[in-house]
Amino acid sequence: MTHSRPKVTVYVSCHNYGRYLSQALESVAAQTLADWELILIDDGSADDTRKVAEEFAARFSDRVKLIHHETPKGLRGCANDALDAARGDYIMRLDADDFLDENALLVMTHFLDSHPELGLVYPNFTYVDEHGSVLGTEYRKKIGTEAKLLDLAPHGACTMVRKRALKSIGGYDEQYDAQDGQELWLKILHRFGVGNVTTPLFYYRQHDSSLSRDGERLRAARQGIKRGLASGKTGGVAPRILGVVPAKNTYRETPDIVLKQFAGRALIDYTLEAAQGAQLFDKVIVTTDDPRVHDHCQTRDGVWSMVRPPALSGPKVRLSHVLHDAVTRFEREHAASADIVVLLNVHCPLRRAEHIREAVDTLVLHNADNVISVYEDYDLHFAHGSHGLEPLNKGMLQRLRLEREALYVDNGAINAAWRDVISEESLFGRRIGHVVMPVEESLQMKDLFNTWLVEQVLINARIGAAQ
Repeated sequence: MTHSRPKVTVYVSCHNYGRYLSQALESVAAQTLADWELILIDDGSADDTRKVAEEFAARFSDRVKLIHHETPKGLRGCANDALDAARGDYIMRLDADDFLDENALLVMTHFLDSHPELGLVYPNFTYVDEHGSVLGTEYRKKIGTEAKLLDLAPHGACTMVRKRALKSIGGYDEQYDAQDGQELWLKILHRFGVGNVTTPLFYYRQHDSSLSRDGERLRAARQGIKRGLASGKTGGVAPRILGVVPAKNTYRETPDIVLKQFAGRALIDYTLEAAQGAQLFDKVIVTTDDPRVHDHCQTRDGVWSMVRPPALSGPKVRLSHVLHDAVTRFEREHAASADIVVLLNVHCPLRRAEHIREAVDTLVLHNADNVISVYEDYDLHFAHGSHGLEPLNKGMLQRLRLEREALYVDNGAINAAWRDVISEESLFGRRIGHVVMPVEESLQMKDLFNTWLVEQVLINARIGAAQ
């Protein structure tokens, strides 16, 4: 390799992953595309990372740049350091605990060379265990044919990006400490376009200390990224957003459920407070069959309560009828039209304001008709086949969550939709996006047992808040 500008810059940041680092670095050295440079960052490690890094750099002194941080800067700080130092046309992160197929750089650089209109490309990958033994392979859906609603971001590692595109969006926002792939995806998606290759080109190691297992941290970062990008996308005219809370209070099994006290508060108050906490709605509509619920709600700021016609409270009435009636009645009486309607289920009191914001942000950021809240079901499921029961999600036999086999359960908490999707006959359009809520926050009071269970959660939360 000459000292001219390399084709691609690979960067590896390592914080106490010295035990894996050598395999990652050797996979770069073994690439069939020789036109690479490597930026190697020891991010404040206390193990043998620095020794491994220095030994590798000595072998490839003309193409390896070492950066050492005495105090860890985190993934995004390291990424921006690498972007600032990179000389390649393309740039790609390799995590210190993963490693590349020998043709990874060749295939992805060729793809971007052949598609100058696209800003990034990502490959499929193979899961390996802590010791490098193969567990299974992730085959992502092909963009443009199998995947047309692009609301699933790729893995942040081993996504190759045009350096020019990454510089033009300002690199990475360091206020977040995770989900760099989500930010990169959302910033590049609509401005430059994206692509993927169906070949598995890197090995993704599964182990207990992996960041990808830190669910709450990932969710918080994802929500913050979406909020920041969606807030800046609406320009001078923001969409008018209505929240609608159907509040039927005459169920035979659970009479007066809407006003019943749970952990010292009426059930409906949990939903109204989450809606108000989201700070998104021009108005929250409560549509109920009980005048007492109407009286309870109408004194709240930002809430418009209505008693629905008796015909809309029968056992066979569809929710789409109730929602359409509430929205059209509000628009008629207030001479105002809605742009987005968000259905909020009163029987889901564990749903929080940030879940509502993420649903609306996802609707704005992606070309979806609806965004619903779900939880991901990680259990192994079977369906009856020709030889008896056959697994629907075979990856779970190896404890692997594979994208093509992922099972999502509608938890009923949120359905955000563009107004033109809502009709008397349906709540859904053709393109349905989703936001994932933790299963423990997805409980719905759909029967007596779940009602009791939710009440215990609310009581424990109140006790915890008081301590």
